[in-house]
Amino acid sequence: MKFERLKIRKVLNTKSNLTIEVEGKFNKGRVRGSVPAGTSAGKHEVVSLPVDRVIRKFKLLKKKFEGVEFSSLEEVDSLLHEIDGTENFSKIGGNLALAISYVFLKGFALNEGLEVFEYLGGKKLPKPLCNVAGGWGKESEIQEYLIYPKVQRSIAASIFKIAEVYRQLGKMFKKYDKTFNMGKNYESAWAVRLDAKKILTIISKAIEGKGLVIGLDVAASDRWDGKTYVGRSEKEHYTFLKRLVKRFGIGYVEDPFHEDDFETFAKFTKEMKRVMVCGDDLLVTNVKRLETALKNKSVNTVLVKPNQIGTVSDTIAFVKMAKKHGLKTVLSHRSGETDDAIIAHLAVGLETDYAKFGTSGERVVKLNELIRIEEKIKG
Repeated sequence: MKFERLKIRKVLNTKSNLTIEVEGKFNKGRVRGSVPAGTSAGKHEVVSLPVDRVIRKFKLLKKKFEGVEFSSLEEVDSLLHEIDGTENFSKIGGNLALAISYVFLKGFALNEGLEVFEYLGGKKLPKPLCNVAGGWGKESEIQEYLIYPKVQRSIAASIFKIAEVYRQLGKMFKKYDKTFNMGKNYESAWAVRLDAKKILTIISKAIEGKGLVIGLDVAASDRWDGKTYVGRSEKEHYTFLKRLVKRFGIGYVEDPFHEDDFETFAKFTKEMKRVMVCGDDLLVTNVKRLETALKNKSVNTVLVKPNQIGTVSDTIAFVKMAKKHGLKTVLSHRSGETDDAIIAHLAVGLETDYAKFGTSGERVVKLNELIRIEEKIKG
């Protein structure tokens, strides 16, 4: 497959920051791919270069693709690695690499007359894992409070149930937090100043009898100052999380410890046998870091963020390795998202167990796409 033209433009992400969108013209039509950005970015992620610098790089890089016949996405992504020549895309930028990778993935699907999830061969719908509330700033004990279904009849039914709870929580937080004025964070979850136990007590009441489970994204690296977690020693922090899990029946804990602490992750995973202990900043969608985690038995669940690693092919390799070793997989958004629904297609196409896409605001772009995909799969 050949492209006729590639071009790049500046667009806004959901934090109103600049990001890039690459557009490709193929013989069967045009496709676009835009790249999100994270707020709590792991230090081991690929390099995301400033937008103006990326645009200058693109003008030189696109000549490498002109007139080249590509037979697979792997060829495209291999060329991106060859052009860059570093392990973390520090020369051309992981954001530029991913935008091009997205465009060619969509181009290959378009060429076959398929949607992206169909081209990838996926037929299984993930369970939604939705951010419904967030702590207030980095001084908060927990970054995100999540809910997800125990069992799933349909993804549409799960999404609507979670949305109902989300709306109810807005009213409940207003009652218990006098400073709360229906404010939201970057991912459109309710931004609450209450402590973790109070927030979890309220969420527990809201989900009672609804077949939903609570999850946490601790984002511990953002709360780690080198010695303590928001004023708690390592031991105190471990005990704090352990007690929350037991008291509130929490089934998912993401990044409970800082991004290089494979050993404490392993201890927690071993002790919390029925909990999905998920690595995000610990793993950064990187096969080499996953290998270390597997050796240490650090996690039983992995977060998947394509912009952490730079290409779709690398993302696929990470998911395959996680599945091979029996780990749960969670395809995730970033705090600074775009209107591109590609991650909904990746979640289904790669048949990840969960899709972490938020609940409200611009996040519904992804949720609504999952509903459409489900309709197409079920016919």
